[in-house]
Amino acid sequence: MAFLSLFFHVILLLVCPTTLAENQTDHLALLAIKSSITDDPQHVLDSWNTSLHFCQWQGVTCGRRHPRLTKLDLGSRGLVGSLSPQIGNLSFLRVLRLENNIFKGVIPPQVGNLFRLRKLILINNSFEGEVPASLSNCTRLNVLGLARNKLSGKLPQQLSSLVNLMIITIHNNGFMGVGL
Repeated sequence: MAFLSLFFHVILLLVCPTTLAENQTDHLALLAIKSSITDDPQHVLDSWNTSLHFCQWQGVTCGRRHPRLTKLDLGSRGLVGSLSPQIGNLSFLRVLRLENNIFKGVIPPQVGNLFRLRKLILINNSFEGEVPASLSNCTRLNVLGLARNKLSGKLPQQLSSLVNLMIITIHNNGFMGVGL
């Protein structure tokens, strides 16, 4: 039986090595995100284990054509922790929803690597520090929700280049000075 399993893994590597490597990238990024969460009162992340493909994990949506993560929706789950910089490795991510949790620390600048990102919703958490200027790399972004956090400083002027941005919520933070 072990031989058959090994045989199929070898065949998969020969047939589609790129897909497996990309899957591994998403898988490892999700595990890093999970490890940055210190409390999961609703046990959402219990499904995030090796018995299921990550596309079947709770809060995860993958594309139809390719098994790549396109949406991560962990909103209103009571999660406590920080957002891992590995989030930037989810290169097919279009929607990131983490609203109504207790995420602390900074918004990792690696979020700027998500050039397919359309919706970034971090409302009602405890993110602090400045909004990373790297968000301006997310040129497809049309919704940016940062309200009700502990963000400070000025909004980066680079965000004015986000021509697709339709909705931005930034109230109830500690922003100061002239931004955009």
